Amino acid sequence: MSHNWSNLRPLSKLDELAETIMKSAFLISENHNVIQSYLNHKGAHFKVINRVGESEYDILCRQINIEKTNYGFVPKSDFERGLRDDLWIGLVLFVDDQKPTKYLFPSTVWNEPNQLFTDSAVKNPEYGINLNKNTIKQLQEDFSFEKQINKL
Repeated sequence: MSHNWSNLRPLSKLDELAETIMKSAFLISENHNVIQSYLNHKGAHFKVINRVGESEYDILCRQINIEKTNYGFVPKSDFERGLRDDLWIGLVLFVDDQKPTKYLFPSTVWNEPNQLFTDSAVKNPEYGINLNKNTIKQLQEDFSFEKQINKL
């Protein structure tokens, strides 16, 4: 089966697909419930509750279609309450002819910007996710969904 994600139109379809993939991943985990957030929020946003510890987390979904760009971002204005331990980013990476790959990381990674997680204060202040040969390796090793879900 061929996955030509870069041909999917409109681009908002990838955003919707990323949200569905991320929610599904949490739903099939044994320890998490998903609650849709109906707040006036830009981008895909939902809550996850850990059934064991009864902890609640906000999840903000983003996607990067690597065939189109190697950079994703979240406007700083989307962080109304700032970077915090209970706000995580669910990232879905789309590569043509491959299954989507899920990543999960706390918003607090931007407290210490680096090559992978950038902090831009230019014209439109944003927190970025910058992918290249080196940073994608770090993303895969440290922030795969399967490794990170156990931290929630």
